[in-house]
Amino acid sequence: MYDTIKLVQKLENLPLKVVEESKVSFEWGNLLWKPKLDKLGCPVSYYSEIENLYLTIKGDELAINNSLHKFYLGNNYDSFSYTQVVKAFEKLDNLLPFSIYNAKVKKIAMGTVINQDANEVLDTWMNKLSKEPIKMLSKNKSYGLKYYLTDYNVKGYNKTTEVKDHNRIPLDRQLFRFEVEVKKVSNLNNGKNAIGIYTVQDLLDPTKYQKLANYLTDKYNKISKKPSINLNETTVKEKRLIALFKDMEIIKSIKKQHSESYKKDRKKYNSLMGRINNESFQNTIFTKLNNQIQYSINN
Repeated sequence: MYDTIKLVQKLENLPLKVVEESKVSFEWGNLLWKPKLDKLGCPVSYYSEIENLYLTIKGDELAINNSLHKFYLGNNYDSFSYTQVVKAFEKLDNLLPFSIYNAKVKKIAMGTVINQDANEVLDTWMNKLSKEPIKMLSKNKSYGLKYYLTDYNVKGYNKTTEVKDHNRIPLDRQLFRFEVEVKKVSNLNNGKNAIGIYTVQDLLDPTKYQKLANYLTDKYNKISKKPSINLNETTVKEKRLIALFKDMEIIKSIKKQHSESYKKDRKKYNSLMGRINNESFQNTIFTKLNNQIQYSINN
């Protein structure tokens, strides 16, 4: 379930080569570290790479970025279970001369993959919290959608296309990937539904792992999706209401200038959708996503 991470650890004992401001590469913690030099040839940081993770030492802090999923499995289209997450951190802990479990979590992304034609899913996506999605492009063709929100980003995309275009790996199945990127981990620690993610040890807490899984599915459910409607069963007044809520510019204007009217129309619209919307397709997609997430939790 976990994907991109950003971890930060304050180093009490800096590598001697860092203290000496070495301008050449050196080995430390079973890894090769290279200097990043400024225009004057002075080192500003040191970096290392290992199996899709990028590590940087700047000042007295070491930062670890990128996909934990790819670090352990080499890809993020296969299932990534809780047991594998534990082993991934054990592997990382063995590479570094400090306990990875005490490292602070600054950012985290969670995601899952299902066997599904991505276009069928994405064609139903509308807005999220009144935000329109941005197309994700590869070779000038859209292969996914992404919502940029205040505390987090949400994206869904054709994983088969992404892997073929970016990694030149042809997959023999249609895959859809759904991800939520939490911009600041502090956003998970506030409010009545606070989860409490501070260090890597929290990411391994089974109770918190379940709460993060719930967070992921909740964000999918809150994406507004096009209803499947039999227009022969709707009145002219209802058709006008449906048309209104398909035009986001008008809806935004009404919400801003006529908030009470917006609330009344939104209530009528939600009630109408609940009555005439055929939710069988969305129920199928949610079940697939939830089944994969539950697999991650239980294995």
